[in-house]
Amino acid sequence: MTFKEAYQDDLENAFFDEDEFADRHSIDGEECMVIVTDAKSEDAQKVYGRAKTALNPKESAVSRISHIIYVREKDIKRKLTVNAVINLDGKNYFIHNVVRQEGMYRLGIGIYAV
Repeated sequence: MTFKEAYQDDLENAFFDEDEFADRHSIDGEECMVIVTDAKSEDAQKVYGRAKTALNPKESAVSRISHIIYVREKDIKRKLTVNAVINLDGKNYFIHNVVRQEGMYRLGIGIYAV
């Protein structure tokens, strides 16, 4: 088995295994295996700080990061971009950052806060 094959096997049978790390969630109406974590405070502060400096003084809301999610690339049916909206379990979130790694996405998602 090559390294790439072993990596893909680990993604399927360990990382995205329902008995290990992942849970079933709905993304844009499609059920799939997702790993949802709370954003680290430093990740949230980075996004909040950038948004705050670019905020119009008349606006009272900023978009801040609240979760980091991992999802298999094969489970996503569209291109994911920063500032796009993603529906996770019936709630809309803005995508703050997208990192595509071999076979999966790491997404920083958040909501508007006042």
